[in-house]
Amino acid sequence: MKTLVNINRRFSLFALSALILLASCSDDDNGSGADVQQALGSYSVEDTDESDETETYTISITKGKNGSNLEISNFGDIMYVPVKANIKGDKLTIPSQTFKGQSMTIIISGQGTLNNNELSFDYVIETDDDYFLEHTCIATKME
Repeated sequence: MKTLVNINRRFSLFALSALILLASCSDDDNGSGADVQQALGSYSVEDTDESDETETYTISITKGKNGSNLEISNFGDIMYVPVKANIKGDKLTIPSQTFKGQSMTIIISGQGTLNNNELSFDYVIETDDDYFLEHTCIATKME
């Protein structure tokens, strides 16, 4: 009987440990590996602002570091640091991010879709003096 009690205690301790370990893990990856792989690359972007002015530039999407699954370099043709983004299936999300410069602070956020080699996305830049700059982009992957 004493052996049976020890086995039950060990099993209970093991089950409790496993439950705590599983509960402490979180799914930080907001997309599958295939989703991330499909989005990676260089894109030619046609960026139209709220005044219907269009600018063309190139962005680069790379696999992110430190828990974000994508980083977009040269975002908006104005950013010197990468903007973080997430992809799940064909849905791209640019979570709200704050960037502080010497003369102003901006907040960037957006969303879009990836369809084969074309990424369509909208983003907003909010400045610390209450300007909202809205942009619509069509980005075509460069082979």
